[in-house]
Amino acid sequence: MVDNPKLVAIRAIKSQVGTSQSNLGAWTPTSSASTGASTIDDGLTEDVWTSPVADDYRTKISTAVSNTDAALTSIAADLTSAENEIIEAGLEDVDPDSEEAKWPNG
Repeated sequence: MVDNPKLVAIRAIKSQVGTSQSNLGAWTPTSSASTGASTIDDGLTEDVWTSPVADDYRTKISTAVSNTDAALTSIAADLTSAENEIIEAGLEDVDPDSEEAKWPNG
């Protein structure tokens, strides 16, 4: 018997999704090196940060991060369902000559 290659792939992708989601949660944007600033808010006055444009950008960035997190959560849930299907079918280990063992080149 050999490890089911589809299950191995699902688990590897699921792990990467988890890492990506953690990285997204810990992300702190920084300014471009060309500006000489070390963070996105270096050198910006209170007037700039309290402007309607700043509020608009802050909202758009927050929405984009939230939507990306939601997409990653959905992907992780789909991968967990696929993983559970294989486990519940008893196909964690498969015969080396089986169609399952030949995936994805079978």
